[in-house]
Amino acid sequence: MLFKELLGEIYDSHNISKASKRRELLAEQMLSNEKAGKDCMSCTGRCCTFEANSMQMTSLEALEAMTVLEEKGLLNDEVKSRLQKCIDEFRLDKYIQIGPGEYFRKSYTCPFFFFPEFGCGLGIDNKPYGCIAFNPCESGIEDGGNCQSDLDIQEKRNDLFEEEEDRANEALFKEKGISILKEPIPIKLLEFWNKFVKES
Repeated sequence: MLFKELLGEIYDSHNISKASKRRELLAEQMLSNEKAGKDCMSCTGRCCTFEANSMQMTSLEALEAMTVLEEKGLLNDEVKSRLQKCIDEFRLDKYIQIGPGEYFRKSYTCPFFFFPEFGCGLGIDNKPYGCIAFNPCESGIEDGGNCQSDLDIQEKRNDLFEEEEDRANEALFKEKGISILKEPIPIKLLEFWNKFVKES
């Protein structure tokens, strides 16, 4: 499996913790919230749509997501088309510079929102860190609203893993030619797809 092998190479060569380990603090916080009744089960998922979502991912996060798609047999025309349609619909490849090295973050509906199954198609162990950290602040949320990112737990996670993640992203740039920039989910995934997946 192409992406699984590439991910293993990056993990081993640069001493990188596994995806689930680096997301463990965020996942534990989310599960703790759920036990307290603060879950997303009755919500429409507004935070995954263009109304509230501008999530970006690093190269390492993208490689982990591509590994999941590969394992689920989702490196197919339908998924690639979903990624491209998302980019086209929300003009994610049209960058608006707002300062030196800074670009406006555009909102978009995630291509894995309720695809290929209920909830998120990437799963808690492989979705972007920011997605896992964004949770309801009260029970009974139905259409978004009182939800926010837990910045303290994100900072704690970053303190533990940011240095090794930077190594991995730098390696993917220097060794594989993957952009060092954080970018919207479909942009980053298609970068890996177009570079490594040979069309039949």
